[in-house]
Amino acid sequence: MTCSGAYADWQSYIDYWCMSCGDADEQNMINHALALAASDIHAHLAAANACDCTLAPWALVYVQKLNIIDAAVVYACKCGVRLSDEEKRMWLTWLDQQFAMIRSQKIELCSGATGSDWPAIGWAEQSLTELTAAHIIANAIQRAS
Repeated sequence: MTCSGAYADWQSYIDYWCMSCGDADEQNMINHALALAASDIHAHLAAANACDCTLAPWALVYVQKLNIIDAAVVYACKCGVRLSDEEKRMWLTWLDQQFAMIRSQKIELCSGATGSDWPAIGWAEQSLTELTAAHIIANAIQRAS
């Protein structure tokens, strides 16, 4: 995947917001707003080094949703959704949180990758006797050579 182009189209936009638009000019305006709004997503994907990976199947829908909401909040198309100032603030806060999680890789969008909150466990070798201490030292020497 590259960080270019919109993740949604005008039909996805009007379906998400339960609207009806049929005019070709309106469709072009929505597509243009989606392309501009996608640049926000591209910037955050690039910051997380996720521009060149294959997105996980769920992530494709997720970035489409981000694209649609971002376009509705930032751009006022003639046929677009009409959000109040309070709704815009709420959606912008939500978008900022999502973008922060993408940048910090708490949400990992690449297929097969795990986010920073993925549970992990590691074991440190611990010696309880002189014999196990010698075994740990021997293993460390073998790993280092």
